[in-house]
Amino acid sequence: MQLNYNSSHTDQNYLGRVFLFAKRNYWLFILDIIILAFFLIPPYTWDETKILLALCVILIIRDVIVLRMSYKHLGKFIAKGNEISIGILKGSKFQEDITEWLPDIEIEIRYALNTPVLTILSSGEVIFKQYTVGIWTIDKMKEFIDSFYDYKKEQALWKIYKGQN
Repeated sequence: MQLNYNSSHTDQNYLGRVFLFAKRNYWLFILDIIILAFFLIPPYTWDETKILLALCVILIIRDVIVLRMSYKHLGKFIAKGNEISIGILKGSKFQEDITEWLPDIEIEIRYALNTPVLTILSSGEVIFKQYTVGIWTIDKMKEFIDSFYDYKKEQALWKIYKGQN
């Protein structure tokens, strides 16, 4: 019995994750296009220019937040027996490999600023947060959680069947 998740090639590429987020949430970037169009058709009064610059600063802050959310990513999640190996991508490279004990791991979806976040907990402590960037959607997160808990249940039943050795 084994649970095996490895991220796709697109998900392992940092810019690929960012572009998938932009493609899935294109409506967030409509305001960018409108502001760029306004910059192309000046002249403006000083007050109108200040408003456009303030909007640009707000959009830059939003883009920095999206880039930071995309920086760390769940690269692999392999459960074999009672041991779980979690590989975390930082940028486009595997930087962290965490090994945990199956009974200690819990996975849940929490919401931060009305955005779903897949949270992996070990003994109640957060060890990783996966945001909805790249291939991750709320449906993919729910499917991942269901498969994890099915695996955990199978392991518990196998342990009962096998006996306490």
